[in-house]
Amino acid sequence: MYNDILDAVTRKLNELFGDDYEIYTDPVKQGLTEPCFFVQILEPTEKPMIGCRYYRETGFIIQYLPKETPQTLREMNRAAELLMDGMEYITLTDGSRLRGTGRSIRPDLDERLLTFLVSYGMFVVKARQEETTMESIEIEKGMVK
Repeated sequence: MYNDILDAVTRKLNELFGDDYEIYTDPVKQGLTEPCFFVQILEPTEKPMIGCRYYRETGFIIQYLPKETPQTLREMNRAAELLMDGMEYITLTDGSRLRGTGRSIRPDLDERLLTFLVSYGMFVVKARQEETTMESIEIEKGMVK
């Protein structure tokens, strides 16, 4: 399920920014192409609900590294607005839509890095494990003396 959500996030980034922006989901040792995004899953959580239902929340950190330009601040502001509005909803391959909550942006001009945080929550149903039952039981009525 986590890979499905990760794929939906990267698809949405591609829709918003286009093919000119690289999207990395694994660490890059060298050969980084700017402008680019780094996408990582942050501490997924799961809470039991009623019955076999569970609520899962998957946090993401999306870091944007713009191309070096004289207007870097303006480019980071443009990207921040696209991320804030555009990442509110993502669509999984099965057609399910997830809403992004807790969206926040942290710009760092010194490092030329824009950090965007978002969480996607969903309910999942887990199959209940079959319990071993008795095969049969006999009950006799009457008084024991």
